[in-house]
Amino acid sequence: MRTGVLVPAEVTASQWALAEEAMAAFFPRRQFARGPVGIRTQLNGILHRLRTGCLWGEPPEQCGAPALVKDRQNSWVKRGFRAPLTHVLNASGGGTEAQREQLVPALEVTCGAAPGRSRNEFMPSQGP
Repeated sequence: MRTGVLVPAEVTASQWALAEEAMAAFFPRRQFARGPVGIRTQLNGILHRLRTGCLWGEPPEQCGAPALVKDRQNSWVKRGFRAPLTHVLNASGGGTEAQREQLVPALEVTCGAAPGRSRNEFMPSQGP
């Protein structure tokens, strides 16, 4: 399902410089530990997921461990950094509409009361 929110392609060097400025302004002190996978790489994993609608376990391996990418996104959303970051990245225009995977398939429950039973004794229907 498309959401209408534009997601940029992989972050360019010029976009990354702007994103780093936004991070420095938003987070007053350095809060990002350096690890085997850089923040830019994790950001590209987040953007890939938003563009494609893939599940958390499906981003490309070069984006880093899915759990770390998910933690990064959740942290930024909780702290309110997603909107400023999106604004900076979309300032140059372009992008692909974000997709949202359907978290739970549609569920339809039907039931009925069998003849001779009270209103509080329900039996599942036998379907179509």
